[in-house]
Amino acid sequence: MATQLIPLHTRSINEQTLDTVNARELHAFLEVGRDFSNWIKARINRYGFIEGEDFMCVENLSSPKRASAKSRTKKVIEYFVTLDMAKELAMVERNEKGKQARRYFIACEKQLHEQKQLPATTPNTALLETSFQETEKYQVLNDMVKAMKLESNPVVILSKELVDLIQAVRLYQTQIAQLRRPDWVNDNITRLKDITQRNFVDF
Repeated sequence: MATQLIPLHTRSINEQTLDTVNARELHAFLEVGRDFSNWIKARINRYGFIEGEDFMCVENLSSPKRASAKSRTKKVIEYFVTLDMAKELAMVERNEKGKQARRYFIACEKQLHEQKQLPATTPNTALLETSFQETEKYQVLNDMVKAMKLESNPVVILSKELVDLIQAVRLYQTQIAQLRRPDWVNDNITRLKDITQRNFVDF
């Protein structure tokens, strides 16, 4: 992630999980002269930002200041804005801080986009998936052989011919169910049994 000038917060907006910016933190970074509450409300009204699409509000309780005996807990509304809204808020300030914030948000978006383009699996994950697939093949083969109730009790080791046959059976399972052709299954089970008995020693 780009050097963090302003923290990003993951929030759900319009049923999407997005990286957002706390507008109060953006306000502080931009060094805006107006108080936060009036500033954010004026910006929302002027530029037509929509709650639930461009931002979301969260109500929090502020902690009282220890030095003041009269201070007490009060409700504070936090505005979490999308990166697009944050860029626009930064841009309309028309100052150096605004330019810096806008470039930062653009860099954040670029890096987030690049991360989404990365392969879903790492080499280690891919290796584990391959190992699982091989183990699954062994298990299927052994289960099918046991179901044949052969006189001997063979343990199946992968054979290319046998694996190809299993893959063909799997490929056509859905079509077989739809066509209701148990004879095709029986024929292949017979073939599998013949292959297993014939090639058992050579597996």
